[in-house]
Amino acid sequence: MLKIENQDLFNSHLQNGINLFLGAGFSTLARGTYKTVPKSLPVGDGLRKEMLEQFERDPNSKLQLPQLCQIISGTHRAAFNDFLRTRFTVVDFNDLYKNLERLNIKSIFTTNIDDLPFKIFSDGQKYYINDISIRGPSIDGATAIDYIALHGSVIHAQSEVMDFSPVEISSSFERDKDRWYSYLGRIQKTPTLYWGYSMADAGVLQALSKDANNNRDRAPAWIVLRTEDEEAIEYYTALGFQIIVGDTETILKYFSQLKIDKVPGAAKRLLSKRFKEYLLPEVQSVPVRTLTEFYLGAEPIWYDIYLGNLHKTKYFGRTENSIAGGRNCILIGGAITGKTTLLRQLARGVAEPKQALYIADITPEKAKLLLRDVDAEGSKVVAFVDNAADSWEAINILSSSSNIQIIAAERDYIFDSVGHRFSRKTFEVFDVSGLAALDVQAVQDKIPSGVQRMSPQQFLDGLKSDLDPTFFEVLDSCISGHLLTDRFIDALKELKHTSPIKHDLLVLSCYLYSCRIPTSVDVAYAYIGKRVPSVTDVYTELNNIPTLLSRYEGGLADSDQAFFVPRSRNVAEAVVRRISPAELRILLTDFHTSVSPSRISRYDIFRRMAYDANLTTRAFPDWEEGLAFYENCRERDNSASFLQQGAIYLSRKKQFPLSFKWIDDAMIRAGRKSASVRNTYAVVLFNANYDKSNQNVIDTLDESMNILQKCYKDDLRKVYHAKVFADQAVKYSSKFPKSPSSIDYIDQATVWLKAELQQREGDRSINQLLRDLKTARRPLVKQDANI
Repeated sequence: MLKIENQDLFNSHLQNGINLFLGAGFSTLARGTYKTVPKSLPVGDGLRKEMLEQFERDPNSKLQLPQLCQIISGTHRAAFNDFLRTRFTVVDFNDLYKNLERLNIKSIFTTNIDDLPFKIFSDGQKYYINDISIRGPSIDGATAIDYIALHGSVIHAQSEVMDFSPVEISSSFERDKDRWYSYLGRIQKTPTLYWGYSMADAGVLQALSKDANNNRDRAPAWIVLRTEDEEAIEYYTALGFQIIVGDTETILKYFSQLKIDKVPGAAKRLLSKRFKEYLLPEVQSVPVRTLTEFYLGAEPIWYDIYLGNLHKTKYFGRTENSIAGGRNCILIGGAITGKTTLLRQLARGVAEPKQALYIADITPEKAKLLLRDVDAEGSKVVAFVDNAADSWEAINILSSSSNIQIIAAERDYIFDSVGHRFSRKTFEVFDVSGLAALDVQAVQDKIPSGVQRMSPQQFLDGLKSDLDPTFFEVLDSCISGHLLTDRFIDALKELKHTSPIKHDLLVLSCYLYSCRIPTSVDVAYAYIGKRVPSVTDVYTELNNIPTLLSRYEGGLADSDQAFFVPRSRNVAEAVVRRISPAELRILLTDFHTSVSPSRISRYDIFRRMAYDANLTTRAFPDWEEGLAFYENCRERDNSASFLQQGAIYLSRKKQFPLSFKWIDDAMIRAGRKSASVRNTYAVVLFNANYDKSNQNVIDTLDESMNILQKCYKDDLRKVYHAKVFADQAVKYSSKFPKSPSSIDYIDQATVWLKAELQQREGDRSINQLLRDLKTARRPLVKQDANI
């Protein structure tokens, strides 16, 4: 029999929004594998007994589970992890769990390591699971359930640690207090159902209850007890919980009988309801601004596209041809080469019966929901995806449908590292950077009167390169006026004296946007909260810089939190490059000390640029301070990509023994076969020995070149390795012009780059490297002719 304290209030929260906090008792109706046979997931003392048997220990052992885990993991770590992953990977589960989709679930906290929630919602019609440890908190609240695995999970990488010890939970709090405060904030704001715990494993709940209460109001909380245990009821009541008595099966059946209203924005399986953030806006709804803003460097907005009468370059017709032919394509180019403008122009041109979607960001989990809706409706969709590298998994999911066509865009140098993710049989790739002479003339003709300063012919005559000019080069040379970047820098200088808080928030926003994520009020408050009275004051400060910051709409239409971005990503990047090293050092140090990764939306995107050695090299001229920064961040992020950046930084500071240590650690994390890490190892090896003059140098540089050759052969990221190889080949030939290997390396690099150019027509960076190789080869050929 099911008993629910304050049942009507509980039902109301099931409809309006509730967190789930899950323990082992929640998963009793699911099975994993034990000794090759499906078996119910263990609860209580069951796991401890299975481990004693599995690892052939005394079955009468008095060791508790945390102690036993510590001993076994210390002596048989690989076997221990394999056992846990096999045992807690769900192979089947009771269909009653599907009733959870009828609730309005905001977050799932769990001390379990199984993957049951992912299996439950894997083919769900309303929600997908967003693992906060991988992607950060979701920014599209209607369809995402944030998942917080406090002990780790079997779905995480093999190198990620899973633990069962309260001591580990406690130590993780000390390492990353902001992470726990962000979790407690969710419990304080949203009612929570605690499900699957007993008196024996209530330590975490007690700690959370104590910290969450801390003289502040806490949202209502219920806890499920299997039996009417008077002492347990008294104990949990004292902690502030309301009581539900019933087992997991009974509760799941109860959910199936509830008449729960439709969740706003997530009930109908229609694109216009479920994915309205991806629909093109109506012309009458777009904000108005002067077109001069666009030409001074602001990112294009829909007003520019609808009413700005912007020039359509030759690439517009070429891409329209791909769309008409039903082909997927990826547009690449440098910064400010018109990729986003082109995508929006193309999206506007899509006519019925096709439906255009414009996507700046999408996770693979959300892509699966979108795919199901499109295929269920039989819609024909053209999805225009900006920042393709951030969404490569989602793009491949969407492109698997015959009903969805993909037109994506990405910066050329970023695409180098992810291009192998896109099948050349599925995607056309071409560079849209260079403007033909007719396009240069047309772009200049569209520039508003009063800001132009150079004629098209003067501009073309003044070009020193034989490469076609880019959109940015045309604007930079032909616009008379204070460009947006300069306005930003001037504003920062003024705000530093008149409003230091606004200054710091602006710099913060530029840093985050340069890492491709917007600034949430939550993150801004964690960063600057000690200097302002409340989160409301942070929102007010951000909202009161409208000429420099704007509200980010993107994928946030359903979010109850405000996000802000600078007026242009290119401006944000320029600001980060141009602020003083001291300001940059303060920003990086304070941010990564104060703000937990658990607060950062799309942390998987952010981390790729957040620790970049290009930033830290400028911010930390003293290598010991830089090392201290990386060591501090390593407590929160110990991924291979993070360790790579640390190795590159130390290499640039000529701390080569430390650099090799960091890159060796990265190899351990990524696996010795990781071509990306081996590529970095080869670069570090080359740089560590290039300036030396002893006889062994050439052997070491040859070793570096050989590593890169093997990377090119073994890895799909051909162009990424070919470019690094070509750059080193030029340097090698400069140092050892008489070595026969010099011409061999240059010729090999030339062959590789020409092969890649056939797949990426017009790629400016490849063409430039080919020119460098040709220039480096010329004196070597003359030298051979004179011998």
